[in-house]
Amino acid sequence: METTTIFAPATTVGDSGLTVIRLSGSDAFAMLGIAFSRKAESFEPVNIGDFKSHSAHHGYLFQGNELIDEVVITFFRAPNSYTGEDLAEISSHGGSYIYRKINNLLSSLGAIHAEPGEFSKRAYLNGKMDLAQAEAVSDLIKAKTEHANRLALKQLSGEFSSKIKSLRDDLINYCSLLELELDFSEEGLDLVSKKELEVKIDNLIAKFLDLTRTYESGKIIKDGVNLAVVGKPNVGKSSIFNYFLNESRAIVSEIPGTTRDYLQEPLIMGGIQFNIIDTAGIRNAIDIVEQEGVRRSKLKIGESDIVVEVEDLSDAGSIADEYVRGVPAEKIIKVFNKLDIATNGKYDSLCVSAKTGERMQELQDSIVEKARSLIRSNESSDIIITNERHRDLLLKSCGYLVNAKEQIISGGGNELISFEIRAAMDAISEIIGKTANVDILNNIFMRFCIGK
Repeated sequence: METTTIFAPATTVGDSGLTVIRLSGSDAFAMLGIAFSRKAESFEPVNIGDFKSHSAHHGYLFQGNELIDEVVITFFRAPNSYTGEDLAEISSHGGSYIYRKINNLLSSLGAIHAEPGEFSKRAYLNGKMDLAQAEAVSDLIKAKTEHANRLALKQLSGEFSSKIKSLRDDLINYCSLLELELDFSEEGLDLVSKKELEVKIDNLIAKFLDLTRTYESGKIIKDGVNLAVVGKPNVGKSSIFNYFLNESRAIVSEIPGTTRDYLQEPLIMGGIQFNIIDTAGIRNAIDIVEQEGVRRSKLKIGESDIVVEVEDLSDAGSIADEYVRGVPAEKIIKVFNKLDIATNGKYDSLCVSAKTGERMQELQDSIVEKARSLIRSNESSDIIITNERHRDLLLKSCGYLVNAKEQIISGGGNELISFEIRAAMDAISEIIGKTANVDILNNIFMRFCIGK
């Protein structure tokens, strides 16, 4: 159990009206008792022991006889706090200078700077939330869209954890029955038939696979749709890229090969987050810099969820070729650019002018609709997983269940079947943190922001 008292800003430090600083640990209140005063004229200690939990108090922070700032401190007594420890939130005036003064004060009193995610880690270790809920805290902070926010809130509320616990309980029951039979093997006790157990395991495998399939939608909702704009040099890829961003992010010129490397920017369209990528024009490049740009662009195209294939409507000889080779047809939206100067009349296709904006709304609508179709594939699911770690552990658990089924079919003994089911149970337990080593925990919480 952690015994140190930690602190960190819970808001951005800088030019702002307020800065909120969190302080958590067994000595948090004692430290503030040395520094918190009701009066500004001189330090006059306050009996913080009389303060009720979840109460806010106005006063002043002192370091010795030096007044630092006028503050409001909210006190949360253990175990009824975010971390499960005594926790205080100091609301000071904003500004880097004031924060540095409070930082120096708390450090001098013995508090140490919190690591990224350390408050949430302590909440997990103190039983205030399970590991999946702790990860949802980070997802909630980073959510860029309503859908991503809603999924994070759902996971934070414990719906996903309840589903995992229910599946884990099934595994515990099957394992218990098998091991109980082993204890009474001499009596020939048969608590569950192997055929019945095979059916139960089949049902569990199906549930696990149904959950893992939702990850593709969940990943898109959480991290955004990877949208690549591809085509030959000088067909207007960068112009389309700039149009959607509403700024001149990419350099545009009539010189082929102007974009030497891919550019990537976040974008919200139709309530969906996109990671829009302007790729280098695909051609047989001569110089080594452009060759590397083409190689990187091809990698990004392969990673994309949607590919906008751009051709030059004003150039009758501009035919798409290798830049979409190997990309599934359902991922591709073909568009002809340069409608403002076109003469060849291919108007039965989606034709736009990124320069004037003509029909660009139609292209945007097509992109948003295709993105929604990717999300809709799992819209009916009550639980959608958004975390790659969860997906991998479900697949790992599923693999052990397949092994258990094979043992049943081949006539393996209860101890071999039970071994596989127990391994499946351990894997799924890692999702909610029932079993998790220190390295796994550190890897998860180091991705959090400081102060959370």
